[in-house]
Amino acid sequence: MSSIGVFASLFDAEGRILLVRQAYGSLHWTNPGGRVEEGESPLAALDREVLEEIACEVHVSHLIGVYAKPYRDDLVLSFGVSLVGGTPQACPPEIAEIAFFAREQLPREIAFNSRIRIEDAFEHCRGVVRVFDSSASLAPSFAPLCS
Repeated sequence: MSSIGVFASLFDAEGRILLVRQAYGSLHWTNPGGRVEEGESPLAALDREVLEEIACEVHVSHLIGVYAKPYRDDLVLSFGVSLVGGTPQACPPEIAEIAFFAREQLPREIAFNSRIRIEDAFEHCRGVVRVFDSSASLAPSFAPLCS
């Protein structure tokens, strides 16, 4: 795979998930995270990206899932995290705004693959593997392992 991404699912005490609105491109909402740089571990990349985007330190509690997009040579790891330092805030220039959302109040401006990751976090998935066969669909062989 030519690119690896890492994303954090952080919930507040009310069970709402923290999302960030990108300040570039499509301006979509997504989890805090981004690309793993050369020579960087996925966990170090997650720490760096979360600090850059929401000015917080987090602790990884578990792997939610692995998400592959073979048509784009892209692999994403999604982690459940807890807050250990800082107060979440939007950090320009990458992030325009942040907010906590209940499942039934998720914004419409979420990419399909991001929405799947977010739904998996709400479903308390651990170690799920999903393959996308296009930008708007999952491969037919996917089998979720969620509670």
